[in-house]
Amino acid sequence: MRVFILSLGFLLSGVWLNIVFNHYFQIGGLKINWLLMFMLVLTIRHSDVSLPFVGVFAGLFSDALSHGIMGIYGISFFVTLLLSRQLKNIFYANTFFAVSLAVLAMSILEGWISLTIMGLLEPDFDQLSLVLSSTLPLAVLQGLLTPAIMQCVIWGETYFLKEVA
Repeated sequence: MRVFILSLGFLLSGVWLNIVFNHYFQIGGLKINWLLMFMLVLTIRHSDVSLPFVGVFAGLFSDALSHGIMGIYGISFFVTLLLSRQLKNIFYANTFFAVSLAVLAMSILEGWISLTIMGLLEPDFDQLSLVLSSTLPLAVLQGLLTPAIMQCVIWGETYFLKEVA
């Protein structure tokens, strides 16, 4: 229950960062997906069953903020978090580098899933060029920013998940 509450707090922080920070700060015109980064780091660090379902809410918030088709990010976040929950033993070594590598790989997977869904809905959609021009650079950027997010998550865990006396 405490991990669920912690994830909701980071979900709201990610929404705030997506709204405010992405409006003023963009590297190369890329908007960082803070919600996905927080959810991936939490999913890699905890094996709570509720985290992929919180990821659905995070995806729906991303859909609402992108003014796109509702449900695409919700589905892609859910599938990505389920896969990262299953594959976390491969990536997880409790180091910043391993979690950064996992976020990089899962960000590429999430981008590919969402672009595949978009390609199914729109027939004249050039998926390969969008993967190469936006998904890969964004995944690398998110992988580089992951240690800062992981440090925030560790701070939140020590502050909110400490043992109750």
